[in-house]
Amino acid sequence: MSICGIDTNNIVSALNLQAPKPEAAKIDGLSEIFDTFSESEEASKFKEIVNKYDITNISRNELNQMYKELHDNGLISLKDMLVTFDPTRIPGWQDGVSSISGWKVSSNPDQKMNVLEGLKTQAEWYKKFGDPQFQNRYDENLELARKIHYFQT
Repeated sequence: MSICGIDTNNIVSALNLQAPKPEAAKIDGLSEIFDTFSESEEASKFKEIVNKYDITNISRNELNQMYKELHDNGLISLKDMLVTFDPTRIPGWQDGVSSISGWKVSSNPDQKMNVLEGLKTQAEWYKKFGDPQFQNRYDENLELARKIHYFQT
């Protein structure tokens, strides 16, 4: 299709831009493979931060630090940081281990825990017993934890 002499099927030529030339890799017995993938700066920074931690074996203090770094770099919202809420600050919290929506949480902020599994447990608990109006928030927390775990592996 041509409008005013511009071929809309080829926007690169219309703007006089040149697409980057992919580099070819030759492997014995196979045809050339082209790799044009490049990781965004945002994805690189996200990966750099989360690779310093292990969401399947992390303390609340480390979790807070990781989420703070992600937030400070504009990679997650303030709302996403709510997962780092410290339940031990609730009046009447008993020292030791207590359950929050089926997820056993220690009052020791340096105690390692599997946050990914904890968030799965919490999301499942709220599906069964919670207010469906708030389920989306628990699903979003779990989705972010899965994304973190994906970039860590």
